[in-house]
Amino acid sequence: MDINQLNSQHGIPGHLNFIEGEGGFPFILINNRYANALISVYAAQVLSFQPINEPEDLLFLSPTSHYDEGKAIRGGIPICWPWFGLDPIDLNRPDHGFARNDLWTVVATEITPDHKTNIKLRFQNSLQSKDYWQHAFTLELDISIGDTLTLELVTHNTSAQLFSITQALHSYFKVGDINQVLVLGLENTHYLDKLENGDQKYQLGAVTITTEVDRIYTNVNNTLIIDDRSFNRQIVITSTHNKNAVVWNPWSDSATTMPDLANDDYQHFICVEAGNVATDIIEIQPNKEFRLITSFKIIRD
Repeated sequence: MDINQLNSQHGIPGHLNFIEGEGGFPFILINNRYANALISVYAAQVLSFQPINEPEDLLFLSPTSHYDEGKAIRGGIPICWPWFGLDPIDLNRPDHGFARNDLWTVVATEITPDHKTNIKLRFQNSLQSKDYWQHAFTLELDISIGDTLTLELVTHNTSAQLFSITQALHSYFKVGDINQVLVLGLENTHYLDKLENGDQKYQLGAVTITTEVDRIYTNVNNTLIIDDRSFNRQIVITSTHNKNAVVWNPWSDSATTMPDLANDDYQHFICVEAGNVATDIIEIQPNKEFRLITSFKIIRD
């Protein structure tokens, strides 16, 4: 993608600019009255969101992440689609699908009357995508940058047959010290423990992280809160059209096996992901669509 052409067609001088980012990928840099943000057009991935008066970013981005075509960027908010996790039919296709491993198209950018920034990105079936998935589709991501970050992931079924998806917005949240983090809103909820063959367990009290955690919580509340006592802030996550949510932290042993993650990075992020995963499988009829919407806001006492 040509940066000059993108700026000519979709740039907003003094507000939204396209720049050449890591790996030569086109990045979108937003500076409005509410926040600064950075978005990669490759993978349609929000990499940074920092409200104007906040000392720390909402999101964690690994300083050792790969920026290569066909690979996922470690951090920010990757899109897992049209499946979450391992290839569900064991054909050696990419983990978490292929939407996060390709370039998207910039469709529109705008400033709203209340000075927020809206961006629409699109990803469609192609000869390359048919190597992974035979269905015709259009996938769109609507991003709103204000004092709140809102993402709306829209799957359009443009084929003649029904298809099924699982999906998630794989959010990496920056935290000061994982040992001082609580996840609120999942109390008295069942979860599937992926580290123990998907065994169903029950959450008593707030979620704390003291070892590797990889859980799918079922029938969750629409609002979850990350209470980060080190940064003295709470991150409020509000989602719609999902029944399940994922909580993940690799802890020390698994972190050392990840070349795009420093050994101690696990101390400074937690993934709390809104998604249609595991038992929450979405069927979309021909010429119909499905929307997964999630919003993130930082609050302080």
